[in-house]
Amino acid sequence: MSYSVCPIAVCQGPRDGSHFTYRMNFGSITNTACYAWYIMGSNPRILVDTGARAATFRAKGAPETDLISVEEGLARLGLTPADIDIVILTHLHCDHVELGCLFTKAQFIVQKRELEYAHKPHPIDTDLYDKRYFGSLNYKVIDGDTNISPGISILLTPGHTPGGQSVQISTAAGKAIITGFCCTLNTFKQTEEMKRRGWEVTTPLIHHNVLETYDSVLKVKRLADIILPLHAPEFIGKDLIP
Repeated sequence: MSYSVCPIAVCQGPRDGSHFTYRMNFGSITNTACYAWYIMGSNPRILVDTGARAATFRAKGAPETDLISVEEGLARLGLTPADIDIVILTHLHCDHVELGCLFTKAQFIVQKRELEYAHKPHPIDTDLYDKRYFGSLNYKVIDGDTNISPGISILLTPGHTPGGQSVQISTAAGKAIITGFCCTLNTFKQTEEMKRRGWEVTTPLIHHNVLETYDSVLKVKRLADIILPLHAPEFIGKDLIP
């Protein structure tokens, strides 16, 4: 089976570059986006993450602006939230699950360790996990790598959160992977500074375990023909990948 990915960019905003490149690029400004990702050709119909409203980011101090609603994005594909059968949640930070309540007929796939941690997070993480958004969803709980349907599989990629999961999708241009951790394309690009440090990749600044995060970023880089970072601005306005 071969699929395409439809990125629905629901909002965008500036971030300090260090947010996605650990211990580097302090004081630089980069644009970022927040997405829901529809897998075109999937049966059952699959969405990855739900996105969030700009107001949610602004409440946490991030100057985000809305682009389109997830409903508008799906409507451009001839769909409504009620048409989605499965929502794969990369992790349960609020910017990836806030709009889950719209998908009333969907089953939400989440890693066991992610759901358990989200209900009892460490105090340092409490502002990232909001039970209003994830507490009452219809879950299918998995533990580790899992095949979802032919050509679509889940890879456990922890570190940014305890149970982050990336989604590997077969496309006409090879394996596309939607990352299970917050990053941009810069997270994967080796700079001269990184070479001096002996790093092939870097990690996001926000992480649960920086060593696991590094290994997960490297795993995705080595497996993917197309990397789809959760906050990369390059896919704003794109209809299909590839």
